[in-house]
Amino acid sequence: MSCGEATNRETKRAHGIQAEKVGSISVLFTEQNISRIMIRNVFRNGQKIFWISCTCIGTYIAYRYWKKREFLAIDEGFEEVSKIDDNHEKRVLLLGLDGAGKTSIINQICVANGDEISYTVPSKPTEGSSVYRIKNGVLFYNVWDIGGSDATRKYWTAFLQDTDLLLFVVDASDIKKLSCAASILKQLLSDARMDDVPILVVANKQDCPNALKPEEVKKALDLLSISPHKHKVEIIGCQTRPLPEMPSETTEYTWYHASMDSVRKKIFHMAKDNVSAPMFC
Repeated sequence: MSCGEATNRETKRAHGIQAEKVGSISVLFTEQNISRIMIRNVFRNGQKIFWISCTCIGTYIAYRYWKKREFLAIDEGFEEVSKIDDNHEKRVLLLGLDGAGKTSIINQICVANGDEISYTVPSKPTEGSSVYRIKNGVLFYNVWDIGGSDATRKYWTAFLQDTDLLLFVVDASDIKKLSCAASILKQLLSDARMDDVPILVVANKQDCPNALKPEEVKKALDLLSISPHKHKVEIIGCQTRPLPEMPSETTEYTWYHASMDSVRKKIFHMAKDNVSAPMFC
């Protein structure tokens, strides 16, 4: 290095000038150039931050709008479901003492309604509860079959809420049990939740030789003492036997007695109907 070059380098350092050789290009970093570079970088970084912020804000706004529409759709859906439940669902409570034939009746009603079901004979006593869903036009009747044993009857009151029809079945051939059935029916109707609920009494087992006729069952149950201002009460007779002759190996039935069709129609017409809905009987 010559004396002149050394002097020139010292002069540049004295004036705050740094030289860096990149390949064959020498770049001078002065204080002024460094400031410009820093300002340019800050500006570029600021632009990036601005656009990133705009993107995030836009995404967040779009997300909030989507969630609002989603929750609105859910609310509207629940509102529609609520309307369907209120207007097109009917609750029928099927009660009666054990052995009255409640399960056999509802099975044959389902068959009479065109439902593709089969049932066994003899049917097993209902333990607890079973629900049968029957469609008529745009209405669905949810029939709650509750067991009638002494142990189960104490839970009947748990099923009274929102009942549209009480379907009360008695064994018309068992005269001894009719007085007990009458007492239990009056206990049920004393519950305020049963106010204005229509009652359809079914005098079952009319095929038995000693069975009382519906009018006789009406007197035995003292139905005339029920205030017509609180309840609409009707009685109908029916039977689920004699069963048709079937192959000996057959245990599943898809048959119903003709009287079941009359009971089915009574159920449809007596259940509370809060909306105008077509009936197809």
